[in-house]
Amino acid sequence: MPRQRMAPGEHGRVTERCDGGKFYAATYFRDSDGKRRRVERSSDKSAEDARRLLQRHLKDRRPPVAKQEVTERTTLAELFDFWIVAKAAEDGVSEQTADQYRQVWAKHGASQLGTLRIREVDTKHAHGHVRAMGATTQAKRLRMILLGMFSMAVRFGVIDVNPIRETKPTKHTPKDVTREIKSDELDRVRAAVRAYADREGPGPRPGRLLPAFVDLLVATGARPSEVLALRWSDCDLGGEPPTVTIRGTLIDHGRIAGKPLHRQDRRKGDAPEHTVVLPRIGVEALEALKAQSSAGNDGPVFANRDGGWVSLANMRRSLRAALPEDLRSTITPHTFRRAVATVVRDKLGSEKAQQQLSHAKLATTEKHYLQRHTEGPDVRAVLDEYTGVHD
Repeated sequence: MPRQRMAPGEHGRVTERCDGGKFYAATYFRDSDGKRRRVERSSDKSAEDARRLLQRHLKDRRPPVAKQEVTERTTLAELFDFWIVAKAAEDGVSEQTADQYRQVWAKHGASQLGTLRIREVDTKHAHGHVRAMGATTQAKRLRMILLGMFSMAVRFGVIDVNPIRETKPTKHTPKDVTREIKSDELDRVRAAVRAYADREGPGPRPGRLLPAFVDLLVATGARPSEVLALRWSDCDLGGEPPTVTIRGTLIDHGRIAGKPLHRQDRRKGDAPEHTVVLPRIGVEALEALKAQSSAGNDGPVFANRDGGWVSLANMRRSLRAALPEDLRSTITPHTFRRAVATVVRDKLGSEKAQQQLSHAKLATTEKHYLQRHTEGPDVRAVLDEYTGVHD
């Protein structure tokens, strides 16, 4: 009777040998691709230990893949390098976003997890590491990175299940209520930045562009990096109505490794151009800047003394220095975008606020940029009838 053929996943008799003081255990294993291969493991301790190592390997064994870059011997440091290249090529993430991923991995993953091999990381290990980072944005980003890395390992057949899926970062504490800037408070802010820009003293004044910057943030509701990326060719002050068109974003020093401050000729998320009708405060700010500018049509609206772009980090520092102490911790350049959204919503509705901010989804505007209504409707008649209390 012919010998029965092994089914995929089965192995033959285990043989043992000793050579030069080293113990070996070997067998033939039929891989899931149908091929029969000889498999061997060794130990310096004993034949029993070599057999145990062999059985452990056979339990989780996968067939070798020709020219496969990701294998069970791949470390997480190597896997990250494979993943970030694929992420940029397949998903089209920007260079800036890819560099942010590299920074998160370098700080929170490379030294802590990088030397581990793919199959040495389980859900418990990964969950503990992410939770230990606390309720931070970095923890959420690292989890997203690990999720993508181990998804790649699943696609390469190194593991069956992504161990990161069941991990959860520490829950964030409730977010602060979206900051609203009342009219009288805005008057204080504008007066403070004008006083800071006009102060007398030796040397250059770093806040000379700050009043116009604040006024344009209020006039447009645009992101601070978009306002600083405006060129004179983007402005139509003689139009009826006057407008600015947001076409780019300013990328600050260090946001992309090895690149200086520069203008990116596209908006966040490759959003389309966005034209904003200017109120009087915006027109006056731009007219004042134009009167002082020697830049050409494609030159920066906010130009430094050499005619180059102005860093958002510098503007942020100047704003903090200019504000009264009671406002410094609550008002940043981005606060004006949220304040504009709330003002427009209160007068014209949420959809107009969404259009002003150029969000693709109304839910984004409502969740992140609008101060919530906390006043209930007038339901006195209903409750009087319910309780039986009438005039």
